[in-house]
Amino acid sequence: MKSDLRIVVVGAGIGGLAAALGLQRAGFRPRVLEQSGTLGDVGAGISISPNAAKGLGFLGLGRELAAAACIPPIQVTRHFRTGKPLLTIDRSDTVERYGEQYYQMHRGDLHAMLLGAVRANDPSAVQVAAGVCGATLDGESVDAGVRLELADGSREHVDLLLGADGLRSSVRAALFEDSPPEFSGYVAWRGLIPAAAVAHLALGEGSSVSAGPGRLFVRYPVRAGRLLNYVAFARTGRWEAESWSQPGSIDEVREALHDFHAQVHEILRATPDGRCHKWGLFARPPLARWARGAAVLLGDAAHPMMPWFGQGAACAIEDAVVLARCFADSPGIEAALQRYQDARVERVTMIHRESLLGGERLAGSDPDSIAPGRVRNEDSLGLFSYDPATVPV
Repeated sequence: MKSDLRIVVVGAGIGGLAAALGLQRAGFRPRVLEQSGTLGDVGAGISISPNAAKGLGFLGLGRELAAAACIPPIQVTRHFRTGKPLLTIDRSDTVERYGEQYYQMHRGDLHAMLLGAVRANDPSAVQVAAGVCGATLDGESVDAGVRLELADGSREHVDLLLGADGLRSSVRAALFEDSPPEFSGYVAWRGLIPAAAVAHLALGEGSSVSAGPGRLFVRYPVRAGRLLNYVAFARTGRWEAESWSQPGSIDEVREALHDFHAQVHEILRATPDGRCHKWGLFARPPLARWARGAAVLLGDAAHPMMPWFGQGAACAIEDAVVLARCFADSPGIEAALQRYQDARVERVTMIHRESLLGGERLAGSDPDSIAPGRVRNEDSLGLFSYDPATVPV
């Protein structure tokens, strides 16, 4: 395949940057267009499960990942009211079982790693304030390319368009189906607090999930344990905000989790300024076809997932690695896109389905039903054994 293909990646999030880095390592020179005017320290915590860690290793970031992330020795699910452990997962043998560590880290640190690697290969690769407001196929053949209209009014023609622009993808809307995402019935809040502010709680190592009827509270350390990341989820009837995200109040979270054990409320009270980030969880079914002509989708643009298994970013990283491998070893764009789609759709559709069900299992009406051998989770489903760097394509 020609290495001088004009490739544009829309979206400089984790999936878009991972795809750009993978394509660079395959000998191409993609451009990444990001509608935001800045790329900063965004988000809060993120889990990097072994399947995703293997993908980041393939992209040359294994050493940086190990240096920046925390490794939870255990993951504990607790009763929402009493804090009693219901299910404990030992993560001390993760490398032996799955071939990589299970990491947890600040999303901003992962984003900075990817951005730095892409720019090290090509300082001009990522353009900010460069939104794509229109895309048109010159024909259904991959050889016809795609015409783009940018927010600044400029137009250009590219050989390959990669939509990695998330749940509300402009590429998906322009070239694939445009059904709006639907509210899932859950609202989430996230916050970051200095670990020193809750040192008296003796939280111990690892991560914890407190599970109750229609609600969850997840917490784990990031940035070498200096910060504690938490996310709370609650089932609600509707999402009334115009935006999918907005500032949130800790008083609102405490009310939603009013009957959770005292440790949860101690953590919430330690939130700086009593403010957190609030967003509605929206979902849509994964597309059956990710490629059309010379356009292809990746990550949430193709298969937005509920967060219950923490596999949204992991699947985007998997997509990026498999796509890069297909482009490195195919005679042309059409063959590469077909191999990418064939290698990914079945796995992602399964994870998407299980993620939808996972929240209902964790936040069911009877938390005592969460017990060893009775819960379908990432381990029992075998999600972590997957290696995007070696899976047949």
